[in-house]
Amino acid sequence: MRTPLQLALVAAVGYLVAGGLIGVTLLAAHGSTAVAGTPAAAPAPSTTAAAGPPAGFQQVSGPSGLVTVIPDGWTVSPIRNGFQADDPQHGGASGRFVRYQGVAGEADLYTWLTAYEKQSWSTQPGYQRVQMSQQKLQDNPAVLWEFTYTLNGQPRHVKILYWNAKGTQYDVYASAPAATWAQTSPLFDKMVASSAVR
Repeated sequence: MRTPLQLALVAAVGYLVAGGLIGVTLLAAHGSTAVAGTPAAAPAPSTTAAAGPPAGFQQVSGPSGLVTVIPDGWTVSPIRNGFQADDPQHGGASGRFVRYQGVAGEADLYTWLTAYEKQSWSTQPGYQRVQMSQQKLQDNPAVLWEFTYTLNGQPRHVKILYWNAKGTQYDVYASAPAATWAQTSPLFDKMVASSAVR
């Protein structure tokens, strides 16, 4: 018969092994590589908020159960289908901002977006598509759209991830002057990785 100390040690070893297996499984899930010709995997959003937002970010709620993060100190304003958060140093239409939105879903995101691009963006000054790729976000259909254009003579860079979930079309969106895109792109990545629908 084992002593209480031996039983405690066996239980502790069991917890360590189980924790290690869970950690390896999570690392494998987040480390997938896109294969040519197949939809690329967008960064998987968290399913719980237990860990809290990344350092320098605050968690926010959007339409239809959307939860994501925005940089600390950014000013939030309502917009037509959700919210916009502006950089307090240089925000607004000519500065840096992010958006998180939700509307009634389109059945085929890629077809809808290519038509929207042709109708609304192809005539914008300096418009250039960087990428538009079909992806998956937590097994939901998604499209990543990235482009550049010119606003009032200033080159701008935009990146948006659209996805359908529970009958709603969501998106997270980042826009900035081209000169500050290198500092803005990681903010977009954190928004995507921290997005969830509840």
